Amino acid sequence: YEIAFDSALSKLSPSLAVYTGREYYPYFVKKTGMYAATALTTAQTRPGEHPFFLTDEFRPETIVFEGVVYPSINLSFDICRSEVVVLTPQRKAIVLPEGKVQKFNYAGHKFRALTGVDGIKNDFYEILYWSDSTVLCAKRRKNQTELWHMITDYYVILNGQAYPVSSVSTKSVGVKASLLKIFSDREEQMRSFIRQNRLKFSKAKKEQSLIKVIEYYASLKTQ
Repeated sequence: YEIAFDSALSKLSPSLAVYTGREYYPYFVKKTGMYAATALTTAQTRPGEHPFFLTDEFRPETIVFEGVVYPSINLSFDICRSEVVVLTPQRKAIVLPEGKVQKFNYAGHKFRALTGVDGIKNDFYEILYWSDSTVLCAKRRKNQTELWHMITDYYVILNGQAYPVSSVSTKSVGVKASLLKIFSDREEQMRSFIRQNRLKFSKAKKEQSLIKVIEYYASLKTQ
């Protein structure tokens, strides 16, 4: 279970458990941001050329660390190495130990450590939809050689099994075909829903369309 923690104390106590870990050392070159984890600079960097999710700025966010809820801890998420980095009151960047973080938020996005799910590795995934019967999650990542480009793989989880919807392994099949295969028990209903709502799975519309499809499928499972 989770224990709520008074975030006001976090400003006073740098010895909190959530500040436990190794120091975060820069392994890339970027322009300095207001709360940047590094201070290395170069004139050749591109917009977003850093290993973090959305921005390299530390933001006061909620995190669940070893079952304890900390409502306001300055953090950032390195999606190149899949590491949660927190900023101590002394402005020291710390990488939280593997397996200690259960959940965290960042800029309105909710991430959860998923373990023991067949079809995906134990890691942090953004939760786009969550119900007792159906989960839609996204693996956000970057390659160290292309830090300006974020890659997203989408998965549907049913009964403890993850199915890729849009990833390298499904590129040749297509998102719609992948969905209909996953939801074969309701294939005709799903096909009609996609057609009637004119859902598109282009890069710009894919995520919102996926959420609508998964919400509809979950509603059918409760009937």
